[in-house]
Amino acid sequence: MNELIAASITTLDIIVVYALLDLKEGKFALAIWTSFLNMLLPLLGFLTGEFSAYFFSSFSHLLSGVLLGLIGLHMILEDNDMKTSRKLSPALIAFAVSIDAFSVSVSFGMIHLNKTIYILASGIFAIIFSYVALTFKRRLGIKSGKRIRQFAGIVLIIMGIISAMQ
Repeated sequence: MNELIAASITTLDIIVVYALLDLKEGKFALAIWTSFLNMLLPLLGFLTGEFSAYFFSSFSHLLSGVLLGLIGLHMILEDNDMKTSRKLSPALIAFAVSIDAFSVSVSFGMIHLNKTIYILASGIFAIIFSYVALTFKRRLGIKSGKRIRQFAGIVLIIMGIISAMQ
């Protein structure tokens, strides 16, 4: 269950970014790339986190908690609205949106969340959130993703505190 919550929270930024993106074509390719990268980068992050936990086993929960807390704080304080007018490849846009999944999953690898469930859920949430944001962005009424980022940041800080206390 923790894996599903973590995957949904870490992929929320897709809705924010893609709802603000002015994209006329290539929506399906962007959703596929985003889903793929939201599975690949967390896998690499998990492997890095498990490797780090092996070497830093005595304080990996504290380190994981601090990392999650800092990422959450960054999300709360971040104040950039992504609007682009030039044509970027779907792979590049998907990579930009998915790179934070690597850093967050390093922490999840340290606290030994179920890797398979988290990665599959991350990919599923990514394709769903991408499709919803790209297809229904006018109906979502997102003018700025600040509130969603703040909510996700607070959840990551709470997860970091819980991890550090274990």
